Amino acid sequence: MKNKLNKMFESDFIRVPRPFIRKFNLNTAVMLSEIYSEYTYWRDRNELQQGGWFYSTVENIYYNSGLSKHQQLVACKELEDYGIIKVKYHGMPKKRYFKFDSTAFEKLYNDFELNANTSDEAVEPRDYNQGSEDRLPKRKFEGFSF
Repeated sequence: MKNKLNKMFESDFIRVPRPFIRKFNLNTAVMLSEIYSEYTYWRDRNELQQGGWFYSTVENIYYNSGLSKHQQLVACKELEDYGIIKVKYHGMPKKRYFKFDSTAFEKLYNDFELNANTSDEAVEPRDYNQGSEDRLPKRKFEGFSF
């Protein structure tokens, strides 16, 4: 069992930097990681389209991340508003194309570095075993109790 778990965690996972989660939210951070993964896939094969555009379908990102179409749309809107990506639809049937704005992505990275280097406050880890106010309410689901 241990070897199977190790194999799974070493190969088939989504890599999401924690600063992305703190900056946006989990879904947007996962979407950014998936889009970046797709970008590197096309870039490494020297198959980016003119201007650095590449495509990825809703179904493909759902398969890789579990993000629904709606979650993807919300995350893409947030990433577009921040200026990290551009999205366009092209062709018949329509395909969704992405483009990274490397300047905005570099600014985001620099903001993370600046905040990490200037932060004097350490975040204390939360003890979830301390006191009942920190615990989730007990719920019952078909014979199971949490």
